[in-house]
Amino acid sequence: MAYSEVEDLILELPRRVRMLALQTLTKNYLFYRMRQANSMLQCHTKVEIPFYISAPNLGKWITYGDKLPDTSSRSLARGEVTNRYLVVPIGVDQLRQMENEGNPERIVQDLELAGLEAAWAMRRNLASATWNGTGGREPDGLTTIIEAAAPGSQTATVMGVDKSSKAWFRNKYVQLTNNFGHIAAGTSLPAGFIALLSLIRQTTVTTQRPSDLITTQDVFETIKRGMLEISSPMHMITDNNSAQFGFEAFKFAGSYVAWDPQCPTDRVYSLHLSDSFDPGRATNDPRDGAKFDTDLEDIGAKGIFDLNASLGIVGHPKIQFRKIAARRPYRELAETSWIITSHNLYVTRLSDQGVASSDNGSRWSTW
Repeated sequence: MAYSEVEDLILELPRRVRMLALQTLTKNYLFYRMRQANSMLQCHTKVEIPFYISAPNLGKWITYGDKLPDTSSRSLARGEVTNRYLVVPIGVDQLRQMENEGNPERIVQDLELAGLEAAWAMRRNLASATWNGTGGREPDGLTTIIEAAAPGSQTATVMGVDKSSKAWFRNKYVQLTNNFGHIAAGTSLPAGFIALLSLIRQTTVTTQRPSDLITTQDVFETIKRGMLEISSPMHMITDNNSAQFGFEAFKFAGSYVAWDPQCPTDRVYSLHLSDSFDPGRATNDPRDGAKFDTDLEDIGAKGIFDLNASLGIVGHPKIQFRKIAARRPYRELAETSWIITSHNLYVTRLSDQGVASSDNGSRWSTW
């Protein structure tokens, strides 16, 4: 049955039931997680992001009679990210409104349905582009920024920086060469877990571990089953947090594990979407705590170093889900308005991010 054949029926239903008419309301983890993490740059036209290739102003230990260093040593590269804009139309038929004059409830229902359709169309487009955007008018999608290829084979241009000629601007990559459940030689662990540990290790910078591992539902279930089977003999449920393990959510080596319907098949992305600086959480020692130096925190306030993560969203502060005034084309009864928003991805340290894949396209789903 075509959607147009049931539209009148949808309009007759109570509001709460009518909202169920869109049967494919799926939540895309990455898009909502990035907005929740509050890692967003305000961008009016473009934002320049500095990349320090090495530690600036290298120091020198001195003794009596030594000379002070004459010059500073620093290497600075710069990337550039710009806004991308998405617009979604909302159509209203004037004849339908004329028919329902004196029945404001029916007119409101028409408008609510049109608004609901536009809102969800916009979110579906944003969620898809966050993964699959190809640049140009579209955002630079995650699968464009983070390449599923060995570092030496990465060729994408991200934020104006060409990976093929700039080796320092390449993401990490781990390849699974045996089925997930294959016990790796010299260990008692499945090859899939060793690949995940390697991915997290390579995307850990000093004490900052990746906050999120995002994959497909199939791979998520494979990891979950593996963790349950390996840990069950020793896993005692003694508190509420333990009871949630394996049933509601879990972490792997300190990173949240989740799936996204838009994620490419047989891949696991390791991302820095929020802070994980505290080494005490890694060593499980409450005495082992760490903070940035106060002077570094102050000088970076309200700047690029004040962001919560090295991967986030760029958006115009005044163009976020904003409505454009309606207009009616000449001699037409249909009136159209639009919702516009800005959205793109930025990355400050691409080498912090990584992806794991397999060499035959199916190893991740085998357990």
